[in-house]
This record gives sequence, C-alpha cells and structure tokens, in this order.
Amino acid sequence: MLRFNSFFRYCLLPLAFLMCSLEGFSQMMLEKKIKIESDEELSLRQMLDSLSAQNNFYFSYESSLLELNKTLEAPKFSGSIGDFLLKELGDDYEYKELPGYIIIRFAPEKLDLDAEMDTRFNTVTVKGYIKNVQTQEVVSQASIYDKNSLASTLTDKNGYFKLKYKKKDSSIWLTLSKENYRDTTFLLLPTVSIVAEKENRRFRYIPGDSATKALEESFLGKAFIGFKQRLQGINMGNFFAESPVQMSLIPGLSTKGMFSSQTISKFSLNLIGGYTAGIEGMEVAGIFNINKRDVKSLQVAGIFNLVGGSSKGLQVGGIYNSVYKNVDGLQVGGILNQVKGNVKGLQVGGIANYVKDTATVQIAGIVNLADQSLHFQLAGITNNTSKSAGFQLAGISNIAGESVDNQITSIYNRAKVVNGFQFALINSAQESDYPIGLLNFIKNGEKNLGLSIDESGFTHFDFRSGGRKMYGILGVAYNLRDIDTPIGLEAGLGIHLIPEKKFSLDTEFVSLTASDFVEVANHIQSFRLFPGFKFGNHLRIFAGPSLNFAFLDPGQEDFTKGWNILEKTTLNGIYRSYGGVSGGLQVIF
Repeated sequence: MLRFNSFFRYCLLPLAFLMCSLEGFSQMMLEKKIKIESDEELSLRQMLDSLSAQNNFYFSYESSLLELNKTLEAPKFSGSIGDFLLKELGDDYEYKELPGYIIIRFAPEKLDLDAEMDTRFNTVTVKGYIKNVQTQEVVSQASIYDKNSLASTLTDKNGYFKLKYKKKDSSIWLTLSKENYRDTTFLLLPTVSIVAEKENRRFRYIPGDSATKALEESFLGKAFIGFKQRLQGINMGNFFAESPVQMSLIPGLSTKGMFSSQTISKFSLNLIGGYTAGIEGMEVAGIFNINKRDVKSLQVAGIFNLVGGSSKGLQVGGIYNSVYKNVDGLQVGGILNQVKGNVKGLQVGGIANYVKDTATVQIAGIVNLADQSLHFQLAGITNNTSKSAGFQLAGISNIAGESVDNQITSIYNRAKVVNGFQFALINSAQESDYPIGLLNFIKNGEKNLGLSIDESGFTHFDFRSGGRKMYGILGVAYNLRDIDTPIGLEAGLGIHLIPEKKFSLDTEFVSLTASDFVEVANHIQSFRLFPGFKFGNHLRIFAGPSLNFAFLDPGQEDFTKGWNILEKTTLNGIYRSYGGVSGGLQVIF
C-alpha cells in the first residue's frame, strides 16, 4: 500500500508536467520569438489573428471568456508567443500546444491529488480524493483517467474516487481534469519498482463547436447519454484518445467505461447502444449508435444513428439517421435521414430526407427537403428546396425557391427560374420557356382567352397560358348544328414558332372529346397552324389550317365537316382523317 504525502506530491508535480504535458508534443510555437512594433492601437483579436496568419497555426479558445476587443497592454513587445499571451491574459489561463493549434483555456484553479495505490495480481486500484490546491476543498465531478488504459471515473460529491483496472506494470500516469481547472498529470510509482511506462496510445485535439452540445441536448441525446458522460466531455474538453476496439452494452457500460465518449475507435460493437467520440472503421449496434464527432467508413444500427460531426462512407439506420454536420457517401434510413450540413453522395429515406444545406442526390418514399439540390430529387409525393435544384421528379409536387433545371410531377410545379422544362397539370414560375401543362402561370410568358370557330361548326372558348416557347390549352367547345354530342372539352399544347410582337406563328396539338355521358363519345385530335396579327397590346386575330384525326362512334358520320383525306368504317366506329380551317380572336393579358 502506497500513500503520497504532500512533500512527495509536490516533488512529482514538476516532473509530471515536464514529461507528460500535452502527451509529449513540443512547445515550439509557444516558444517562437515575435516582435510587435506597430504604432497603431491593436485589439487582442487583431493580434491573435495576425499571429495565427503569420505563423501558420490556429488559436483555439472560447470567445466569451476573452476580452477580444480590448486594446493590447503592450503595443510594443519582444519575446515569445507564450510570454505575450501570459502578459496580455495573465496566469488565469492555461496555454497548450498541439500540432496546428495553440489552445487558450480559462483555468484559474489547480487540482491536487491525495491517493492510495494498491497492486495485486496485475490489478491496480487507485483511490483517494481530489482537492483544490489553494483552498484544499474537495472537488466533485472531476475526471480521473489513465492515459494508457483509458480507465476513468468521476469524483463523488465528497471528492472521492476509486479506479480499478488490470495493468501489466504498476507505475501509471494519472490525469485529473475539470472545467475551469488546469489539467494535472501525476506519475504514481510503487515503492519497489520505479518504471514509467512509455505511452503508446495516441491522443488528439479536435477544436470544439456547438454540435456536441446540440447533440446532447436533443431528445435522443437526453434520453440515452448519461450525466456522468456529459461531465467527462465538459472536463476533458476537446482532447480525445484513439483505441482499436470498443464494445458497449449501453452508454457508459463499456470496455472503456465512461471514457468511451472521449474515445475514437477503429471498431465499435454496441450490443444495445453506445456513445463514443467517433469511429474510423466500422461500428455496429443492435439498436443505436451515438457519436460525439465524426464517423468514417461504415456505421449500421438496428434503429438509429446519431452523429455530432460528419459521416463519410456508408451509414444505415433501420429507422433514423441524424448527422449534425456533413455526409459524404451513402446514407440509408428506413424512415428518415436528417443532415444539418451538406450531403455529397446519395441519400435514401423510406419516408423522408432532410438536408439543411446542399444535397447531391435524394430518393424518398414521400418527401425530400433541402436548402439546395445539385443533381436529382426523387420523391413519392413532393420535393422542396429553398434555393436551386437540378432535376426534380415527384408524384404530386415540386417546389424550388429559386432556380431549377427540370421538374416533372402530376399536379404542381413551382420555381422562380426554370432552365429546362416543367411537366405538370399546373406550372408556376417567373421565367420558364418550356412549361408542359394545361395551366401555366409564367410571369415572363403570355396568357390569353380565345374565341374561334372551325370547319365542323364548333365554337371554341379556350384559355392559353405558358412561357415564351410553349403553352397549354384548356377550353370548351359548342356546336350549333343538330348533332348528338354538341358540347365538348378540349385540352392541348402549343408552341410559339414565331413569337414576334406584331406577327406570330403558333402550332398546336389539341384533343377534343364530346360525349353525352350515356352512349355516345366522339374524339378529335387536331394539329393546327395559326398565323396571327396583333393589334395594340391586348388583341390578336388568327386563322389557319388544321389536320384532324377523328374517332367517332357508329352512326356519327355528320359529327365532322371538312376535306376528307382518309376514312374507314368498322363495327366499332368511324376512323377519319380530314383537313380543316379555324380562325378567331384572342384577348391577351
């Protein structure tokens, strides 16, 4: 049994800081010499940005804890970057260096360790108290962990902890971490053998952001992430360990204990569910996977995946996938996929896909939602983008907030600018040259009401609407002659061959159906060529030839007039092709 007295602890403290601080990374950036000779008043923010740009690294800090807009205490300075930070910010802050970063951490307090260590049968048990160095008051909810084995625990309300794990060598590095306290590492040595184990485990620093907090505060995060694991994240901050394998039954009950939320693993197996820092390989769960940061390669869960960073590779959730940053690869959700960044790849959702920013390709059973779609959206009911879209194909509607290449659906299309075509019963746009629909409300197009008469005596009242190239036709027709079916409905499409202001030339394909809804039904398909002349801004006269194909019920020989080209009568009806002429007046608005 080994007890550390105060003298022994304070002798080891400098040694611990010299040998273990920041996992062995050199302090070259903090020691780099700088010289400030500006005659202008500079703010702390300007100086930090300048040092970062000139020396090719980043400062990492919580902006709310620094007075970034204050004027520099030393407008002229010569010395190291570390000395400059100490002079401007004082010793209430901790300054650490990792490759590419200098971390500024508010840590006015210091931790002390009063512990016992017992080694039996390759099992190490460390227990004791964590205290505040200055006040000697116990510190609750502080993290204690061994950097090699990643065994970890938290102190209770009395500052007490007990850490038990298997270890080949009884000498250990024990690290204490707590928010607003300086990270402190102690080397615990037995009385017989003073051997410090070389640290083979890699630690890395990943700059923090709001995604982790948002994940933990989400409905699923609150339901499955324990309070102690959240405290570990607060205490440890943005330092993460690497591990080849991690296994969990539920979050917190795993081979890494509560340290699993600070561990990035190559392979993770969660029998029910797990909460890890990230995956760089494969992760499989019976029910759910929750990851604080990025997931790479393969992730599969029976019910849901929740990722606080980005997902790269294949992600499969039986019901739900949620990624707080970006997706690069294939994402498959039985019901819903939700991404709060961009998706570069394919997103497949049984019911819905939602992307806050830009999506590449989305396929959903009911609805696709995105700020912007680059290439293709396919949905059973509707596609919707706030900005631009590529090709939208849906069962009922497509909506693009700004521009779109092409839209196809059965009922309704809407966009501001259409670069290609729209196909639907109703199309709406500010600019669309090729709307293919019966009703087209195009701001830069044309709408008119037409009254005309044809060779068979039908008087047509039609509404034409469309863009600068194509338009739709919807109307009714009435024949004053004594025939069995004098009233007909007609619909069709037209093309502006010459859309000049005064003289125009249009071609139309129109289908007319006249029926008594009991026994008789007659059909006429017509190709028309209409030259037109415009008077003023709102009136046009037109007239031209037509080529017609009629399918008439038996006994309806007099239904059509005109120049017969070909006719055939069978038991099923009369098949007739004939030429004709139509003309009339259009009111443009």
